[in-house]
Amino acid sequence: MLLENPAGPHTVGATTFALPVRPTRVVGTAAVRAETGQTAPALQLEEVSFTVYYPVSPNVAKSHKKWLHWFPRSLRESVRGYSHFTGMSSFILWPAVLFFGSHLKIPAFLNAPPLRKNERQVDATTPLLGEQPAPQRQPPWPLVIFSHGLGGGRTTYSQLCTHLASSGRVVIALEHRDGTGPICRPRSQKTGKRYSQLYISPDQVIWDKKQDVHTFQDSRLTLRAEQLELRRREVHLAYTAFRKLVQTGENGDLQTVDESPLDWASWGGNWVECDKNVSLVGHSFGGATVFSILSNPPPEEAALRIPVSHGVALDPWLEPLPAPGPEPFADQETPLQHPKLMIINAEGFTLWKDHFKRIEDVVPTWPGSSLFTIVGSRHVSFSDFPVMLPMPVRDSTARPIMDVIKTLTLSFLDDDLPGAVGKLRTRKLEIESHEPRFWTKKVQRKLYGRAGDVVVHRAGFTAEVDTQAEADPDDPGRRANGSGL
Repeated sequence: MLLENPAGPHTVGATTFALPVRPTRVVGTAAVRAETGQTAPALQLEEVSFTVYYPVSPNVAKSHKKWLHWFPRSLRESVRGYSHFTGMSSFILWPAVLFFGSHLKIPAFLNAPPLRKNERQVDATTPLLGEQPAPQRQPPWPLVIFSHGLGGGRTTYSQLCTHLASSGRVVIALEHRDGTGPICRPRSQKTGKRYSQLYISPDQVIWDKKQDVHTFQDSRLTLRAEQLELRRREVHLAYTAFRKLVQTGENGDLQTVDESPLDWASWGGNWVECDKNVSLVGHSFGGATVFSILSNPPPEEAALRIPVSHGVALDPWLEPLPAPGPEPFADQETPLQHPKLMIINAEGFTLWKDHFKRIEDVVPTWPGSSLFTIVGSRHVSFSDFPVMLPMPVRDSTARPIMDVIKTLTLSFLDDDLPGAVGKLRTRKLEIESHEPRFWTKKVQRKLYGRAGDVVVHRAGFTAEVDTQAEADPDDPGRRANGSGL
C-alpha cells in the first residue's frame, strides 16, 4: 500500500546511504548496561546513515521499483524496537505490522539515478512535436537536511520529504544513531556485523558519580544535551560526505545501506547546490537539533561549516537547549548571514505556557523570523503517522493539516511565505476553555478556530490576518471566556 504520491512536478527517487566513522567516537559520559551485564558508552558514533529523496526522470519507472519500505527491515527487529519504545507487547504490535505496516510503502523509485535540472523531464511515451529548443542551463537543486524527533527515523516524515523533493529539492533525511529512534541497525566497526540499537530511556542511563545528575529530570536533560552533540556531528559528517559525492562522483567510504550496486559516477557533476542556501528542517527534538546546529560552532572535526540560509523548526522542543537562548552563532573568522527562521507549532506546544513563553522570547533574536500555530494540529501531525492510517481510522483533519504544513514549509524555503500565508485561513490567537471532564480536574483549553487555520504570532514580513471567521457571533463552538496566554 503506497502512501499518497507527492503533488509536485517531479518524480521522486530515494537512496539510503551509510558512512562508517573511523575510529569510533564516544560522545558524552552517558553509559548503559549491555546485554553482557557490563557497562558501555551509551552514545557511540560509528556509522552515519541517511535517506536522500531527490528528483528523478519519469522514465526510471521502466527499470526501478517505485517503493521504499516505510518500516525498516527486518520486521522482527522493527517490532522489537517499537515494542520497547511504546511499552506495548510485541504480540499486540505484530498483527498491525503484518497486515498493515509491512505493506506500507513510500512512493519513491529506489536507487534511481538523479535528474539534473538541465535534463528534459519528459516521458519517453510522449512524442515531441517539431524541433525542441535547447534548454537554458539551470542552477543546481537546493539542499535540505531533515532531522527527526524522538521515536522517528529516516522514513517517518516521508510525506513532507517527498513533497519537497517533488517540488525540486534534494532532501537528506537523517537516521540519528543516538538512541532516539525505536530501532536502527548500525554496523559495528569491530565485528563488521550489524546490530540493533534500541531507544535509550533516561532511566536506563548510568551516570558517573562526578556528574551532577540526581533526578530523572536531570538524567533526561543531560542525556538529551549529549544526544544533541552527537546529532551535530552526524549532520556535519553526512553533509560533508554527500557534498563530496555530488561534486566529484567519488563515494569514498560512503556506501548504500543495503550494499546494492549504485552508479556512483551518475551522482557527480554538481547537480546539488551544497555551497550556499542549504536549509535545515527538524521536528520536535529535531527542531532542537536545528537550533543546536545554528547556535553552536561546527564540531572540531568538521571540514566545513554548513552554509545554512533557512531554518525550519516544526513544533520544536527547547527544554534540552541552554537557557537563555538559543541565539544565532556568530563566527568572526568566517561570517555568514544569519539564516531566516520559521517555527510552526502544534496546539499543545502553544498552550504549554512556559514553553511557548520561551519560544516567544527566542524568536526576536533571529532577525526576520516567523512563528505560526496550526489550529487542530497535534505534535504528531508533522509526521506520517496521522496520514498513513486507512480512512475508517484516519482523522478527517489529518490530510488538510499536513497540506498546510507542506505549504508553509515549501513557501518559506522558496522565499514566498507572504504569498502562501495570504492564501491560507489565518487568525489571531484566541483560547477557549471547557469545563473539566468527569475523569479529570483540569480545565480543558484549546485554540479557537477550524482545523487547519493558521495563527500568525509573528511574521518576518507584513501580514494581514483575516479575522472575519473568529468574529462570527453565530458560531456555536465559540466560548465567551476565550482568552490569550
